[in-house]
Amino acid sequence: MDIFFLRMDKESFSEYDLTIDYPYIHSIHGICGERALIKKYKSIMFPRLSISERELLDYIYTIKQQLIDEGKLDETAPGKKRCDLAIKYWLHTMQVGDAVFVRNQANQLFLCKVASYVNEEFFDENGCFQRMVTDVVLLEDSSLPSEILDRTYGRKTIERNACRHVTSAFEEHFGSKC
Repeated sequence: MDIFFLRMDKESFSEYDLTIDYPYIHSIHGICGERALIKKYKSIMFPRLSISERELLDYIYTIKQQLIDEGKLDETAPGKKRCDLAIKYWLHTMQVGDAVFVRNQANQLFLCKVASYVNEEFFDENGCFQRMVTDVVLLEDSSLPSEILDRTYGRKTIERNACRHVTSAFEEHFGSKC
């Protein structure tokens, strides 16, 4: 199981925000507003990603460079240098059952579990990624160990935990709750 930290309070759609009554997480990462990309690459993403991680990264790098060359993407803009990693997380790395700490637009912190693959209809309509989540629990910042809380205020819109001490703190604090 991976642990993700998602900042929906940074860049997201104001009309879609995670709550206990709206159990969906989403990202602004996707097709950078280029609707033609949906038609061109949709078949490799749905109903499930049909290519390897390496092939996915090759596609992402190619598309990103094409958008930069056409002046449609400023690679120096905030978040654009690592958008390829975020897209890989949403399409390849994140799996059903993974834990996600989410800071929503109201600055509330939730812990939930990924319950689905990327929603195709949401992608068609918005050009970015959305997943359904379950076991949505509202958390108090004061109840969390600093190793976890600090990550929920990270500067990146999505991060995957790769630090052993954060995983240990998660397991000690939440045990088998997630």
